[in-house]
Amino acid sequence: MQVHVKMGLVALLAGSVIITYLCSFASKSLTRFFYTPPAQQKEISRAPKVRHIVLDESVVRGKRVFFIGDVHGCYDEMMQLLHKADALSDDTVVIFVGDMVNKGPKSREVIDFLRHSKVYAVKGNHEDHVLREYDNSQNPGYKLSQKYTWVGKLTLEEAQYLRDLPYTISLPTYNIIAVHAGLVPGRPLEEQSDYEMMTMRNLVKTADGFEARKRPTEGKPWAAEWTGPQHVVFGHDAVRRLQLYDHATGLDTGCLYGGNLTGLLLGKEKKREIVSVKSRQSYVNTAKV
Repeated sequence: MQVHVKMGLVALLAGSVIITYLCSFASKSLTRFFYTPPAQQKEISRAPKVRHIVLDESVVRGKRVFFIGDVHGCYDEMMQLLHKADALSDDTVVIFVGDMVNKGPKSREVIDFLRHSKVYAVKGNHEDHVLREYDNSQNPGYKLSQKYTWVGKLTLEEAQYLRDLPYTISLPTYNIIAVHAGLVPGRPLEEQSDYEMMTMRNLVKTADGFEARKRPTEGKPWAAEWTGPQHVVFGHDAVRRLQLYDHATGLDTGCLYGGNLTGLLLGKEKKREIVSVKSRQSYVNTAKV
């Protein structure tokens, strides 16, 4: 009887050790797969304090306006385009439509230019991704992936610049709104969501109007459904390249993928001209949706 009791105790202890080990292993595995850094736990918001800004007549009076599509860290092409359009002169207001950084070769150089030049920009999904990784990297236990190693070198001031970028820039003088991805028709600007303004490509019709979709395989291009009254200048959609609609102009022509870097120049007489430069090379194999 005592032998059986001892054997039972041994088995129980062994089982306890095994369970403890498995729990420890499971805990580590779950931590690896479901790890939420403190930066996220503290609900750090990547949204800007000012979501929408307006450049009134006093800013654009007597000046040209030059909108630039997705740069994605292609600093050399950006500078070439600015010089080609003579957009660095004092008589030109320059506005970037988001995704100025990430994937390309010189994202920090682009940020440095943006911060120290008299230009404007809206926030794209890649600026948001960079901020997410920057916030996460403030935790010592978080490791940046190879794609985002450059983010580890960002200064607090550089990150704050990206954080403060608005989602839209309106120019009432030209009846134009600049946004990265798009806008949902029939919805006030203040009610457009971060997701829609930074990631949408298509719209699906619903009983209540429209719903935004990220993938171009669902619904129709949002710009084809946009009927104004403002003209929207946007980027984000490299697959479709240059998009010219009555009330919308898409400027992402795939510089990152070996295409072009493209801008829309509004002359002092409000004449519109497309200006572009060829990418020096393909920095990424294919455009992802």
